[in-house]
Amino acid sequence: MVNKNNPIQSNNNTLVRSLMNVALSLGVMLGSGLAYGFVQTAFYSKQHEQSAQAERGGFGRAEYEQLKPGMPLTEVRSILYRGIEVSRSATTATFVWENRDGSKITATFVNDRLKSKEQSGLK
Repeated sequence: MVNKNNPIQSNNNTLVRSLMNVALSLGVMLGSGLAYGFVQTAFYSKQHEQSAQAERGGFGRAEYEQLKPGMPLTEVRSILYRGIEVSRSATTATFVWENRDGSKITATFVNDRLKSKEQSGLK
């Protein structure tokens, strides 16, 4: 039972409430900062990849034709560079590589090996 006439107990309650408010505020600030950092990192990574691909001059039908079924993801990346992973399950991943003109390659990998590929607008 709280005795409101006891100044020590009243000060302790005030201190505990103040510390809880500070902890909550810090938690909100840190959580917001972490979320902001994740969003910025994801946005920057995609933007950086697209600009890096554009600096390399993109890719065309010749690079598309080099992609063969069973090829490891690392080998595909050595031809097309990193790409953007658009979906992933336990064994399957889909990547997209896109040029500035909108032409693109979509490739599906099963266990990190090329299963299928599609192209759109390559010259």
